[in-house]
Amino acid sequence: MPHKSGNPYRKRKQRNTVRFPRVEPLERARLTLHTHDPITGQEDVLSSLFYECYRGYTIYSTKQGTCCIHGKEGCLRIQGKYACFPDVEQAKNLIKHFQADGRTPQECMNRYVSEDEYFCLNRDRHGYVSTARDGLVAV
Repeated sequence: MPHKSGNPYRKRKQRNTVRFPRVEPLERARLTLHTHDPITGQEDVLSSLFYECYRGYTIYSTKQGTCCIHGKEGCLRIQGKYACFPDVEQAKNLIKHFQADGRTPQECMNRYVSEDEYFCLNRDRHGYVSTARDGLVAV
């Protein structure tokens, strides 16, 4: 029985190979940590803030651009301190880290975040978080 060798005049069929997209490392988010919520700590201030929904989270921001992330359980806290971001893009960047780790906005907002995922702007050279900037945001 002869072996089928195909049509020698026909071009070879292009095979679709599954290629995995190259995963780019996420940029570290820049933020400050505070003992109390510097943006939404006062209920009467909430109505004056801008907000944007992003991947299930709410990002509240002031006219100056500083912002914080809220989920179902309230404002984001990292290792017990309130997180404040210098701009919306930095807040979105940390949300991308959460999504990559499989975390959702419905989970507790007091989270452990690895220090390779963020850069604390108000940490001194000894690693201590300065609380002198707790009055950072003026609305």
